[in-house]
Amino acid sequence: MIGSCAFAPESSAQAVKHKVADDAASPRLMYHGLIPGRDTMPKVREALGEPAKQSRFYSYKMYYPAEGRSGMWDVVHMHGNSPDAGLANISAASIPTGYETGAKIRAALGEPEYVLRMPTWTLLDYSEQGVRFTLSPEGKVHGVAYVPHGFRRVPDGERALVDLSRLREGEQPKPRNVASLGGLTVGVAEVDISPQGKDWIGHPYTVHDPLLARIAVFANDDLAVALAGADLFGFGFFEGNVIRAAVEKAGIDHTIIGSSHNHAAPDTLGVYGHYPTDYIEYIQKQIIDGIATAAKNAQPVKEFRTASKELPMDGARVMDLFRNARNPGVMDPTISVLQAIGNDGDPITTIVNFACHVESLEKGARDISADFPGYMCEQIRRDGGGQPVFLNGAVGGMISGDNLGRTHESSKEMGHALAKKVKELSGIAQAPAEFTFSAERRALHIPLTNPSFIDRYAESPRGLYRGRVITDMTIVRLGEAQLLTLPGELLPEVSFEILEHMDGFPRVLVGLGNDQIGYFVPPYDFRNDYYEETVSVGPVGATQVRDMAIRMLGGKR
Repeated sequence: MIGSCAFAPESSAQAVKHKVADDAASPRLMYHGLIPGRDTMPKVREALGEPAKQSRFYSYKMYYPAEGRSGMWDVVHMHGNSPDAGLANISAASIPTGYETGAKIRAALGEPEYVLRMPTWTLLDYSEQGVRFTLSPEGKVHGVAYVPHGFRRVPDGERALVDLSRLREGEQPKPRNVASLGGLTVGVAEVDISPQGKDWIGHPYTVHDPLLARIAVFANDDLAVALAGADLFGFGFFEGNVIRAAVEKAGIDHTIIGSSHNHAAPDTLGVYGHYPTDYIEYIQKQIIDGIATAAKNAQPVKEFRTASKELPMDGARVMDLFRNARNPGVMDPTISVLQAIGNDGDPITTIVNFACHVESLEKGARDISADFPGYMCEQIRRDGGGQPVFLNGAVGGMISGDNLGRTHESSKEMGHALAKKVKELSGIAQAPAEFTFSAERRALHIPLTNPSFIDRYAESPRGLYRGRVITDMTIVRLGEAQLLTLPGELLPEVSFEILEHMDGFPRVLVGLGNDQIGYFVPPYDFRNDYYEETVSVGPVGATQVRDMAIRMLGGKR
């Protein structure tokens, strides 16, 4: 089967790798005179001295205290820790003199190549000049990303403005009248999907903490929808359809299996050379049984609440949590919560959605773990959130962790920090003024043009149909919330164009939803030497996913 993270060195997936020619003119704005894509480790240490802390997180990370901003960090990303390691990029919370506001930036650098307006922050992109800025609603700079200059990320002629500032986020006004839920019920379950046989996954292993599928089944007299968040690297369309077909016979109309994209889980796609047949069959059986159990455990939903909030983008990232390793500063920092409340006033389930690669543990280790979503979900349960269900988002890009280390302790810290955010959001969650419960599923055929994938598909149980990958997308409307599946890893740039057409609250994009066919890169940013492209079906995939999403949302594409 086909997945991501298989064909390139790890460092290339986690640090900007553009090279800047030695004779190229220096950019106007630099971080302490450093030039990403040209300078090497000796120059970095000469300019900055020894870092306050450092770690290997795929690429090498060096932390320096932000100037004038207590408790914040500037992070220097290197291509390793050798003397000749190159400087990849810098994500800084320090504010450069003369560039404190959007007006000053425009006066110094001219109009940006690209502007992204979000509800609580704005991105000004000057990629050709090697810098991107994140600004507060008042127009004050609170983050700067320094990247190799001389390359436009968004070519002239493409969209120069994406305005999502109208989208709702944060605390919402209470409705005068709360909508009737029309007999809505929810049942929950949790099943262990850790491998059981010693020969199941092609190499020795130990289970540090169990892999789980966390399930919530929503139903009324007309419709039943199962949401299963699984601690899996990925789960293919072919394998997932076995589950969906089985539970349809038991009365479940639609099933969403959302893999967390957990890199500390076994390879369930076969991208590393071993397709774990016995393990796949076990996962299928466990999730089928779990959905059946959840359906039997159905309880009336007294109240359905939702909340959504953007996390701060200081330092051109969500500090200590998320970052974009491919295009620093370009991301959606939103975390969303959906809660079903029982007759006793307590949550039956808490569904959590945000976008981040689940890879905070050392790659290649034999310790199987659910990584930070596992620790997050444990804490949500302890906090009284009922049965947690984590659904990942548009993780392409690479939207990855900003945490310091790659240890279980660091993973736990990240999970607990996210659980704290969920608890805060739960405190402001509101019931909708209108309640809708519906679901729709549409087939999607994507031409496969990546030569590396063609041979692998030919050898997989899935196969191709006339040179196209067969997959699908599902949209669920639950209250005012919209949940839309993505059959792989969508770059945030593409997700912005989908979010423009979503009027729900919250807007939940379910990455790796019912499939994992690699990255979806916008055609204008498709590169011949970058990691994400090597594990993509081809440049048309992102366009097709975007257009199908817009049609399903009622648009005209």
